[in-house]
Amino acid sequence: MAEAVSITAQARDPQKNKGTGTRVARRLRAQGRVPAIVYGHKQAPQPITLSRDDVHGLLKKAAHLAQLSIDGATEMVLIRDVQWDHLGKEIIHLDFARVSADERIKTHVPLALHGTPIGQSEGGALDQPVHAITVTCPATAIPDAIRVEVGELHVGQGLHVRDLKLPEGVTAEDDPDLLVVHVITRVLAEPTPSSTEAGAAAEPEVIGRKAEEKEE
Repeated sequence: MAEAVSITAQARDPQKNKGTGTRVARRLRAQGRVPAIVYGHKQAPQPITLSRDDVHGLLKKAAHLAQLSIDGATEMVLIRDVQWDHLGKEIIHLDFARVSADERIKTHVPLALHGTPIGQSEGGALDQPVHAITVTCPATAIPDAIRVEVGELHVGQGLHVRDLKLPEGVTAEDDPDLLVVHVITRVLAEPTPSSTEAGAAAEPEVIGRKAEEKEE
């Protein structure tokens, strides 16, 4: 179960940040800060900044929730979006949605496969078309991952959303018939004849044969 990570944020005055988002983000990054926005619960969006180190710590813990301390007030928020630069190295913006402890929310949760399918010893290969599903659950009880047991799967067998064992209070929002993992028949590439074999199979043409046949 995910726990909220406590972070101190600084409120940001939108009037002082007019202009292109790139220009603002560049200036904040030079100060070791990351811009973000807090929205939801029918309240006005609140622009904030966070320490770059705190943001990296938040993502390293793979947290869903954060307790933001802003000007002495504390808000529980859900991490909705993380934007990276075009190289995928620098975090340039975060989106947070306000939530309450007794609120049920919709979010994505990764699937964690456990076990080795019997089908692999039968010549099959494990294929996972879906790596995360959408669930509804209490804001304070977001699973870190949904455990999926694949050890009993034979070739041709699979598991759908309806087959997943979800924690108490967690409801899947995806189509129950959505296939999340299955064991497929391993396809082996057909051997291609080597140049030597191909040459041996074809009858060599003897230069001058046709001319000799005509003279006869």
